[in-house]
Amino acid sequence: MESSTVTSSEKSDPREQATARLSQMLEHSADEVMSCSLHQLMQDDGGRFSQLSRRVGPFLVDFSKQRVTRQTMDLLVWLASNSGLAAKRKALLEGEIVNASERRPALHPLLRWPHDKRPPAGCESVVKAIHGELQRMEELVERIRSGGWRGATGETISDVVNIGVGGSDLGPRMACQALSEFAPQSERKMAVHFVSTMDGAQLAPLLRRLDPKRTLFILSSKSFTTVDTQFNMRTALSWLMRELGQSESSIKRHHILGVSSREDRMTQWGLPTDNQLHFAEGVGGRFSLWSPIGISVGLALGMPTFHELLAGAHWMDRHFAEAPMIKNLPVLLAMLGVWNSDFLHIPSHAVLPYDGRLALLPSYLQQLEMESNGKSTTAEGIPIDGTTCPILWGEVGPNAQHAFFQLLHQGTHDVSCEFIAPVQRYTEAHHDREALELQAQHRLTLANCLAQSQLLALGDDALDTSLGDDTISGYRGNQPSTTLLLDALTPWSLGALLALYEHKVFVQSVIWKINPFDQPGVELGKRLATGLHDILEERAPMNDELDASTRDLLAHIHMAVPRDADLAFSSPYKEYSQCKA
Repeated sequence: MESSTVTSSEKSDPREQATARLSQMLEHSADEVMSCSLHQLMQDDGGRFSQLSRRVGPFLVDFSKQRVTRQTMDLLVWLASNSGLAAKRKALLEGEIVNASERRPALHPLLRWPHDKRPPAGCESVVKAIHGELQRMEELVERIRSGGWRGATGETISDVVNIGVGGSDLGPRMACQALSEFAPQSERKMAVHFVSTMDGAQLAPLLRRLDPKRTLFILSSKSFTTVDTQFNMRTALSWLMRELGQSESSIKRHHILGVSSREDRMTQWGLPTDNQLHFAEGVGGRFSLWSPIGISVGLALGMPTFHELLAGAHWMDRHFAEAPMIKNLPVLLAMLGVWNSDFLHIPSHAVLPYDGRLALLPSYLQQLEMESNGKSTTAEGIPIDGTTCPILWGEVGPNAQHAFFQLLHQGTHDVSCEFIAPVQRYTEAHHDREALELQAQHRLTLANCLAQSQLLALGDDALDTSLGDDTISGYRGNQPSTTLLLDALTPWSLGALLALYEHKVFVQSVIWKINPFDQPGVELGKRLATGLHDILEERAPMNDELDASTRDLLAHIHMAVPRDADLAFSSPYKEYSQCKA
């Protein structure tokens, strides 16, 4: 068995020699567990749950249904320690350069640094700037929510539209949905909407029902050149100018905010300084929820909720920094992922939240994990001998049971799973009238969560004789899973959960020697689209160097789509081609 943890050129280094020995021991452990069913592993070890679970803060994490032994976990932790994780973790959390390709730190942990704590040495000015921008964001949120911000015709704002894509959309949208119950009860309702797709399918129906006099747009883009966002904003700007009969400068002053790491580009676009929020280049897009990119969370749910989100994430930062590796949740989850991918060769990982409020969590984690660690070369450009990030997918658990659980239980693919559920729900006073019914529904959901993880692990061995002789068998079992229970889903626990996954990704990047803070694989496709868009807009002739498939598809589209010269306008792709997003 081969692992991505070592390459032949590195074996002369003592640390790499130790890594090679640990990898060999883990390969032997993999052979052992693969020859033994999960049912047998659980029967043979009466203390398995107590040894292979962790209770930390609001979390109970059970990995006793993973195909591991206690010795396996010890070896995995030794592998993490031997990989220099402690030093790299310190560098991350103290604002040192960890993004080698772009020569930047990864500043997202500092975004949630508390006001009343001394920052890490050398980070004082960075944290001061972060807190200053957070204060500006808070003032803007209060002004908009209280009715102090007025549109061009003097109306208060009732609807906010966040225009962004990737990290400028997934995190805020997921948090707003997950925590919608925490929106403050007030006479003034603030509706927050999200637009990300470049095709206008989300924007068009919104524009048909929104009141332009009372609508505020947030243009969220780290680079401020992302074409998806620029096209949507251009359409929204035209709508506002047409409907309100106002000048472009007036519309930008009263109806548009910008959030970016590039103040110069926001200013060049004509956005007043008072309408701009800024975050540092060292904050990656997929890690930017904690920055002013999260202003839509503050607008939808109130700034106290946003501060709780930050506090929970900071608590997880401290746990990651201080807990022994054998008790460290990000380390344990990361190493189980490495184990399943590298040693058990499981290429696919399903995230299954058993709570409809977390419906967008799988999409959020897809970007976080696959854009960070979906790479085949090390940070030094050396090809990786083995596997790295698995394919991540998922769905709300009860819905998934009626969609793809057939494949999980009786298909031919090995899939690792992560079950996530809050233990308590519907305990708040405002649920009094329906509390008993809703709590019963929640218990039903929890029962399904536990039953599915049991059946995936044990297969036919999970069948109870009380179910009767006509019970259908043929369940394969041995599909490994982790169950993560939260005491309750709150802003604080959600912040801790998201930071847990951020640090899991970082630990895995250390093991695989990957830079998790760049994304070179997404750049070239955007650049190729520039030339193809020019062909579709008839600004350039068909390129004879194109492959036959692309050339013929372009020809088909060109003949099928009606042309209207009056609809043509200059392309933000041109700007993109000159600026790296």
